[in-house]
Amino acid sequence: MTLKRFSVLAAVLLAAVVFSGCAPKELLRPKQADIDAFLQANPDLPAVDQSCIDDGRFEIGMLASTVRFLLGEPNSIEQVRQPWASQEHWMYGKAKGKGKKRLFYIEGKHVVGIDEK
Repeated sequence: MTLKRFSVLAAVLLAAVVFSGCAPKELLRPKQADIDAFLQANPDLPAVDQSCIDDGRFEIGMLASTVRFLLGEPNSIEQVRQPWASQEHWMYGKAKGKGKKRLFYIEGKHVVGIDEK
């Protein structure tokens, strides 16, 4: 392969990688007034929760109340007794299998696991 062809191929591949990361993603960012009210009502909110609210993402360790703030009430809540603790499994997702589904594993007040499909 000639150097010119290699350079063109490399540029095309680099553009594909860069632009694939720019595809629209589902961001969960409430209105700023709602965020301000939530933060004011929860002045001791951990830094991880504040960061997740800012970025519209979820992380293990965040508070269950922050998940509810971002997503609302779960579609279903299942009580599960594990050998090490009692958990709640919060299911969010679209009806009839359309769209992304999220399952949050809650122990006490914190998210201990997230499964996204």
